[in-house]
Amino acid sequence: MTKVLLYSGGMDSYLIDKVWNPDVKVYVNIRGDYSAEEIKRLPKDVKVVDFPLLGDFELPNKFVPLRNLYFLMIASNFGDEICLGAMAGDWGNNDKTPKFLDDSEKLLQYLWADKKVKKDIKIEKGFIYLSKSELLKKYIESGKDVNKIREETFSCYTPVDGKECFNCYPCFRKFALLYANGCQYTKEERAKMWDYVKKNIIPTKEQGGYQGTYYTDRGVESEDLIKAVNLLKGEFNEQD
Repeated sequence: MTKVLLYSGGMDSYLIDKVWNPDVKVYVNIRGDYSAEEIKRLPKDVKVVDFPLLGDFELPNKFVPLRNLYFLMIASNFGDEICLGAMAGDWGNNDKTPKFLDDSEKLLQYLWADKKVKKDIKIEKGFIYLSKSELLKKYIESGKDVNKIREETFSCYTPVDGKECFNCYPCFRKFALLYANGCQYTKEERAKMWDYVKKNIIPTKEQGGYQGTYYTDRGVESEDLIKAVNLLKGEFNEQD
């Protein structure tokens, strides 16, 4: 079987690439708000498929309805075993759930059963039950360098001069996971993240804890989140 990974350039698809070892990596360019920044950083072995129509339907919160169904259909042209890259923390969207993967597999199997294009499609479902923290730990336990993830991935809604802003949900989620697991950041970057933490993370804790918040729901284990916050607090407590 030919394994196809839908590759975004973010941390999840980067880690899955290293753990799953796909034969083909496909990036679907919908020409969304941050597509250009993602494409700049893609490895040379990633195939870029232009599908700009989808970008027209991008909502203000960056959500694109039905996006992952289109992505799976596109990926099925490149192989027969497909990994979407969705993980346990992504279940808030219907198109990133175990049910969605099961139903999409049945649909693709039906469509590719036509004798003219016969292909037995499988969708990889192992990662849908892993948290981002668990996947990161698998990567680290294999002896790989956590700092490479920081250097070779991009996760940001509002990049500044082509760099991650350290002032949005994806930036903090990536920072918390990596920083809690030994990744190195500059003093300036840590200071920016501390400003974000004071405004957005500490108030959440004071309201009753992190569990069930956007951050833990998106696969950041509480212990990683708490460790990252405490490391920053210990460094910058004079500014708290």
